[in-house]
Amino acid sequence: MTPATYNRSRLPLSWLLFLFFPLGGSLGAAPVDAVSCSNLMAPKRQVGEKWVGQEECLMTEVSFTQSGKSYRRFDIGLSGTLEGWVVKEGTRVFHFTSFPEFLFDQLGNKNPRFHGILRYEAEKGTSMTLVYPEGNWNGKLFVTVHGSGGSFKQGTLKPWDKNLDPQRPLGDLSRYETGFLDKGYAVLKTHRNADMRHPGDYEVVLDDGQKLGDRNLDQHPELLLDMILMAENLLKERLGKDPSRTYWYGHSGGVMVGRPINYKPALNRDPNGNQIIDGFLFDDPGGGLWIPILLKDGKNVLFTSDSDRRAFVKTIEVAHQNYPNVYTDPLLMDVSHIPEYVSPVYLANKRRTASVMREKKMEDKYRMYEVRGVSHSGGEDLEKGKKGDIEILNLPRFISAMADVLDAWVEKGIEPPPTKSDVPTLGDADNNGLIENPAVAMPEVACPLGVYFPYPPSMKGEGAGTTSFAPFDGTTQEPLDGRGQFVDMNGNGKRDKRETVSEAWRRLGLLKEGERIDVTKYSRCVEASALSLKQQRFLNDAEAKAYIKEAASVKFPSQ
Repeated sequence: MTPATYNRSRLPLSWLLFLFFPLGGSLGAAPVDAVSCSNLMAPKRQVGEKWVGQEECLMTEVSFTQSGKSYRRFDIGLSGTLEGWVVKEGTRVFHFTSFPEFLFDQLGNKNPRFHGILRYEAEKGTSMTLVYPEGNWNGKLFVTVHGSGGSFKQGTLKPWDKNLDPQRPLGDLSRYETGFLDKGYAVLKTHRNADMRHPGDYEVVLDDGQKLGDRNLDQHPELLLDMILMAENLLKERLGKDPSRTYWYGHSGGVMVGRPINYKPALNRDPNGNQIIDGFLFDDPGGGLWIPILLKDGKNVLFTSDSDRRAFVKTIEVAHQNYPNVYTDPLLMDVSHIPEYVSPVYLANKRRTASVMREKKMEDKYRMYEVRGVSHSGGEDLEKGKKGDIEILNLPRFISAMADVLDAWVEKGIEPPPTKSDVPTLGDADNNGLIENPAVAMPEVACPLGVYFPYPPSMKGEGAGTTSFAPFDGTTQEPLDGRGQFVDMNGNGKRDKRETVSEAWRRLGLLKEGERIDVTKYSRCVEASALSLKQQRFLNDAEAKAYIKEAASVKFPSQ
């Protein structure tokens, strides 16, 4: 992106000073450029004799031009209270949640739950960033909810007024978020204290007055729904109208905190009874959870009434097939006490959710798409998906298309493609076992020049959620991953010399016996793959053309 140009004529002197001489600050010691936004806060909710919700709000604002487009950005710090549940020991002891019947039950924590109230603080990072394109807003809002992670105490979450880099005002947005902006959406980027493994940032006061510290807000949808209501108020104040649609993009823990909104439909209503979220785009659910099962007397009571089924919001889920994670840490899951319908294997839970939705005949409002070759990260925070030996296929192109598919489904009732999976029961296998709707293969996988594998060597065994790339070079041995295990590129169960591209393609049936790869054959394969994905609406026209253009300039490490 080109450097930003600020529209100084529309900024107060205090903000211009801040651009060049940043000031520290928090709600307790506000910088001179911050203004109150309490008039925009979401309504509070009554809990017994108490009221909970947003209590304090400060905001900074800047207008800027980047790559020839004008934007307005608001950074907003929030402090307030929430009601919910905690445990005093065991799995997920650092969580504070409003849905213990899913979180603690499905992760195997059978210990008593205690109700209380937590106060969150802007100076510890609970905040939101709203950006919209000036002059060409499409009238809609895309909310992005990050995964589990982020802690003020651990130094991985910034105070509310430290997220903006004045020299790179879109620098903290992911490639997904800038993609939504390019489509004309207003984008609400949420920030919450969501660390799973470490003592948290906040104290909970239980109903009996006892105080428990070290709790975090990873799994509390009301916090996020209140942020959304506030963002809608701000858009109406500045642009004269509410968003016509509000969509939720969540990744990992941002899916886990979003799914219960569909399981408990009363959550998805504002004080006037209007629906808040119009559609969900869920990207690789954390642990594959939460599975849509709530048992009473041995029966799943979710989606049993017509009203609950109607209230279910249209949802597209993306499952990253190359994510090898399995729960082994008792702090994250007590595998000896989980329900029989929950698995320690993340991918199994993703598929289980899709199976339950099919059993409940909810596919008129739900789709799941497995994507081959990609681990938990889609490369959205890396330029071109690469850094050192980390290399990730271009998932932002797929997510961009899915945003359009979701919008068309919600706005016009245009049905998305059917669920795609390599599991026969989800991929609609015929009587001969041939899967009619297999998992999605992006051109990088459909026309491979090598293999994407998790655990990049540089990450020393910590890289389950990302990938490296091993080219078919025809010379070197199959590589070792970051755990020291060999990457079985040809699937023969032993470590041997890598194939050439031609050898790999003949094995995969992409070339006939004796044929050799060349740029023309490669380009034809990529073109066929990209156009097929475009026809199914898994790629937009621009992304399909980009793949075809890029293929023409590929240089092969070996034939």
